[in-house]
Amino acid sequence: MKTSSSTAADTKTTGNHAPAPLSEKRQKRAGEILAAARQVFIEKGFQKAAVSEIAHRAGIAEGLIFRYFPTKRDLLHEVLSEMYEPLIRDVEEGFSRLQGLRARLRFIIWRHVRVYAETPGLARLVLHEVRTGPDYAGSGLHALQVRYTQFAQLALMDAVKDGELAAGVDTEAARAMLYGGLEHLMWPVLFGNQSVNVDAVTESYTNLMLHGLQATTPETGVEARLSRLESLFAAAERGKTA
Repeated sequence: MKTSSSTAADTKTTGNHAPAPLSEKRQKRAGEILAAARQVFIEKGFQKAAVSEIAHRAGIAEGLIFRYFPTKRDLLHEVLSEMYEPLIRDVEEGFSRLQGLRARLRFIIWRHVRVYAETPGLARLVLHEVRTGPDYAGSGLHALQVRYTQFAQLALMDAVKDGELAAGVDTEAARAMLYGGLEHLMWPVLFGNQSVNVDAVTESYTNLMLHGLQATTPETGVEARLSRLESLFAAAERGKTA
């Protein structure tokens, strides 16, 4: 009886662990499919990418892909999620670690410019095909984009609360300006194969966002009157010594 119980226990244990190698195999296969899809999407774009070519590069039958990813759109979502998730973690960590508007904004801009410099193919795919699609709004990829860009607006909102920015600043418009401006600035990098100096772009764009286009900030109210009094006082002192 003892032997029978032991055998039954062994069989149960073996049964419990039997699916583990299959799960690891499926994970490995899914990774191979995603790697192949990433290459094809970057080279051909989403619309022109053929599932048959993805399968060929992954070394599997075309039909097998749909056992892992129901549609080509689902496959694209997973490829881009692999880009977004670590990016979101990076920005969230930097946002939590840094204090003050300039430090936070500079980090967010620096990390975003690196996306264009280091993964231009995926950035081109997002801007040129994904975000222009009719089903983008409300999609999972749109939700990832919102999560990613929210930290810029949070930094601006904190700055308003702390008095670094004026109370009437439209933080949503400022967030849109930040990312929209960078997209246009990086267009030659994505579609003209130009190189980019990440640190130089970061510094100049941070200054532009914080200080605008004017050479100096115009004085108003009490500051203007104090400045005027100081000028008059200095002129009077010069008159005494003349």
